[in-house]
Amino acid sequence: MSDIILPPDPGPAPEITPVSLGDDWGKGAREYLDQAKARLFEWHQRGASGHAVVAAYTGVMDQLLLTLFREASERYAERYSRVNQRFSMVAQGGYGRGELNPCSDIDLLFLYPHKCDPYVEYVAERVLHTLWDARLQVGNAMRNARECVKLAVQDMKVKTALLDARFLCGDEELYHEFDAAMDAEVLKPGADRFYKEKLEENAKRHAAYGESVYLLEPQLKEGEGGLRDLHTAMWLAKVKFKADDLADLVMKSVITDSERLEVEGARDFLFRVRNALHFLTGKHQDQLTFEYQERIAPQLGFEDTESMKGVEHFMRAYYLNAATINRFADEIIERCLERKKSYFTFGRGRARQIRPGVTIAHGVISISGAELLQADSTNILSLFLDAQRHEAVVSNSTKRVIRANLDCFDDAQRRDPKAVQVFFDIMRGKKAYETLRDMHRCGVLSAILPEFEHLTCLVLHDVYHTYTVDEHSLRAVHELELLRNGAYKSTAPLLTQIMREMDRPEILYLSMLMHDIGKGLGGNHSQRGAVMCDAVAERMNLNPDDAARVRFLVLQHLNMSHLAQRRDIQDPRLIRDFAGRVETLDNLKTLYLVTFADMRAVGPKIWNNWHDLLLGELYLQTANIFQSETLPEEDVAERVARAKERVRAVAGEAIDPFLKDMPDRYFLTVPDDRIVHHWKLVNSLDGRRFVSEVEHFQERDFSEFTVVTGDRPGLFAMLTGVLLAHGMNILTAGIHTSREGLVLDIFRISHGDAPEVAMRPERWERIQESLGRVLSGTLDVEQLVETTPKPASFSHRYVPRVATDIEVLNEVSDHATVIDVYTHDRVGVLFAIANTLFHLGLSILLAKITTNVDQVLDVFYVTDTDGRKIDDPDRVAEISATLLRTLTEGQPPAEVESAAAGAVA
Repeated sequence: MSDIILPPDPGPAPEITPVSLGDDWGKGAREYLDQAKARLFEWHQRGASGHAVVAAYTGVMDQLLLTLFREASERYAERYSRVNQRFSMVAQGGYGRGELNPCSDIDLLFLYPHKCDPYVEYVAERVLHTLWDARLQVGNAMRNARECVKLAVQDMKVKTALLDARFLCGDEELYHEFDAAMDAEVLKPGADRFYKEKLEENAKRHAAYGESVYLLEPQLKEGEGGLRDLHTAMWLAKVKFKADDLADLVMKSVITDSERLEVEGARDFLFRVRNALHFLTGKHQDQLTFEYQERIAPQLGFEDTESMKGVEHFMRAYYLNAATINRFADEIIERCLERKKSYFTFGRGRARQIRPGVTIAHGVISISGAELLQADSTNILSLFLDAQRHEAVVSNSTKRVIRANLDCFDDAQRRDPKAVQVFFDIMRGKKAYETLRDMHRCGVLSAILPEFEHLTCLVLHDVYHTYTVDEHSLRAVHELELLRNGAYKSTAPLLTQIMREMDRPEILYLSMLMHDIGKGLGGNHSQRGAVMCDAVAERMNLNPDDAARVRFLVLQHLNMSHLAQRRDIQDPRLIRDFAGRVETLDNLKTLYLVTFADMRAVGPKIWNNWHDLLLGELYLQTANIFQSETLPEEDVAERVARAKERVRAVAGEAIDPFLKDMPDRYFLTVPDDRIVHHWKLVNSLDGRRFVSEVEHFQERDFSEFTVVTGDRPGLFAMLTGVLLAHGMNILTAGIHTSREGLVLDIFRISHGDAPEVAMRPERWERIQESLGRVLSGTLDVEQLVETTPKPASFSHRYVPRVATDIEVLNEVSDHATVIDVYTHDRVGVLFAIANTLFHLGLSILLAKITTNVDQVLDVFYVTDTDGRKIDDPDRVAEISATLLRTLTEGQPPAEVESAAAGAVA
């Protein structure tokens, strides 16, 4: 599937002015290549195919080298006599294959028969120096045929380069002698060793470049699904089938002509993208980074639509074509490694028939022919169930037959109870994820679940989403499967227990496959997906309870993570409202599981102990409501009174003044033992400007920093500014102000990937020293933040920008206005928000800080200076506009304040 957008007719290949070396060969070669590249770039922009540009540039380089060879030989002949001097110039590697992109390296072999004589040395020197002067990257070797053979036997890189050797000029008979020696002495005798070494090299390369076609910033050449996969397949095919190109594989019945066209289309797409990348950067660049993705997409004709960005369309096309290359390479490798059929009894005994038409040998499932699928298309599914139950794999040749016969599996087949049963049996079986992934790559998953088809290689262009949507959905199934198998029993015991209680895991897996089914279609994807679930439930004849469960999970799959990360989960009203939306304890349990799997499957660093803590707390509080069999409107005053009684029983009456002074919300959010501890901390203030302490919870990946001081305007901005200036990543902040004007602020600080750094005592000593200077007025916090060096994590690496969005909400909380700030992460963003809220005259009661790779979602519960919600529409608009200007224009808070005041007036 090439899926590339081209103008109707790019026109014929441009005419390139012939090479004119003049007196300065390097200058002449450089001018020749510059004008050639300029004309090829114009042709590329008009829509020339990738292969056409590659072939044209290879021809340009051939002409240059032919000219250099001829001119150098003539110069030598003018000075010296030549007697039977034989010499060939040979292209190797990508140049030998005729696959030169605009900034590709040039790899040459100077081939002589026995010893290197002055003629060879002279010509090689003139050619190489000219190419270097023309600013080309040139790899070169000077050898005779015997040396080539000897090195090829010993060195895999030399052998591989020589496999693509192509005669350029000189003594053609000498080249053919060399080619025959390579075939007779290197390729034929060492075929098995070559396969083994090449596959080991292939595995190492995939491991080095991410082991996935679907990387965010793929490597066009070396990555999985890149051009090197195609090269590897063709190298093996050359040794196994004596095939020099894809057309030869068709002639030898290794692949079909339609498969050849598919692979050629995918290769052409990769060539065109690589051409664009080389033209854009002016260098040998193969990493398709976010920056280049955004710049190349419109060049190749990919435009924004209502549901997707142009760059997302472009990357989807890339992944589809890379997957084609990867699949082709896998199939060719399997064909090259097929064991020769044995006609002896012991050989035949290794294969056995597991049912009519289906055999298994050496852990590989094969079929007798396409008629098995055409007679009963349920076999398209059943073969994967066979492989799952026998712990085998479906052979690539069988998969090729399956793909060719997928049209047998029509809507009537999808409704067949027998086919549905096989699908659910697969999801109930062991290694369901591996089987579903294999089915998806073969097109079978979309055959039984056509709603999944449009998720294939669907891209969300940001750093947060590590995988394409289809890959993410399958990995989410894997996370549930791992949970059920006990992989997380030590780190997530509650989730493990709940998952193991599920008697219908296939319903959860189906929900996981469907949870993002509405993406890429515009609008709210959860609502769209829920509607699509109805058709799936009807087609698969799900009972009403199962159908309702799948619909509920798809509709609500974002809700629990949203509340846990962005809202005050100690608010009784929020818990009651959430319980009302969930309706049953069973729904709560399954939503908890789906939320866990969804978050873990987004990317390796998204789920952490902090998320586990938040979600677990929300789950337990909501479960308590269901287990009490009512949805009580419990009096907050009663809860506060009970908390005070419990604390008084431990600490005695001496704590009463502290209990009377602290606000009610403090007792709803702070554990009893911490209340007693805080009371002692407050007592230690004893006339000092502030007291603080830090406690590390290494097993939960955070530290808790508590500060006690007198209230003052802008205090929260001061505290956050100091913490951020010292590189601390704030997760949440609880702000508690007593009736007597004493502030007790509790910050939770993420350990991130370096807990030993976050817990370093001297670092916290520096924080306390800076905090003392800020609170005393000898250090300006804004200046401190501005002069803070950018941490290493904020490198100059380009990432897609996210739009800044501000929401001011009054319906979330009974006692506070909630401000959601969504923006791109950068140094000092939290301080900028907190400082702006201070200048706006707002008091912050609670802050929840979420940073997912490059995206920030900071939530603030605020009131006015009198402790009331902000319900005046003009005031709400002012807050929103001021924050937006601060984050998008970078104005200092004081300037923003005056600008906002002028706008409102």
